[in-house]
Amino acid sequence: VRTIRLDADTTRHKGSHEKLLRQFATGKADVLIGTQMIAKGLHFSEVTLVGVINSDGSLNIPDFRASESTFQLITQVAGRSGRGSISGEVIIQTCLPENRTLELSSAQDYNTFYEEEIAIRKLFHYPPFTRMVKLTFTGKDEARTKNFAETFYLELTKKLSKNFAFHPVLPAGHAKVKDQYRFQAIIRGPSITPITQALIQLQEEIKLPSNVKLLIDVNPISTF
Repeated sequence: VRTIRLDADTTRHKGSHEKLLRQFATGKADVLIGTQMIAKGLHFSEVTLVGVINSDGSLNIPDFRASESTFQLITQVAGRSGRGSISGEVIIQTCLPENRTLELSSAQDYNTFYEEEIAIRKLFHYPPFTRMVKLTFTGKDEARTKNFAETFYLELTKKLSKNFAFHPVLPAGHAKVKDQYRFQAIIRGPSITPITQALIQLQEEIKLPSNVKLLIDVNPISTF
């Protein structure tokens, strides 16, 4: 079986992405293997089978949007199958066949998924029922980065009212990237304005060390 692989490693060079897709479109391969980049936007009328490998992986990411992301990914990649005159088939590999997100995504039942997911978000006070800011501290020295993050974050919490929820400083989902240690903290509350005002004041009071960087992400796409 002739295969084409489409991922970050095979598409590093300019034009390689289009070249590989053109090869698949013209029948020079029987199977297209790829990461999430092949989940949406592709139209190959002769594709009649889509396989989703290890669909449980994204469900286990510690992110309140994990179910939403998994639902989107499966429904999008399922739409690549059967776009021509021949009906398509989708096979989802999972160890959790009774998982609600997988059940609804395999059934393409967006309305039910939305109703159930929005109820959970409301119960736990997550967006869109609250606003969120993620602070990410990065530095080459693990101890110094963590200590500064905790000091900065503690002072920030003192400037905000009890209407805000403060998640502790923890290693980020990708705790070390290119020799840079990463720590993050999340704040949830009714409004972004008090948080941004407190951050502006605090950055004037506490000088950011030259070896530590701070990224402020308002309403982050991911909390991982």
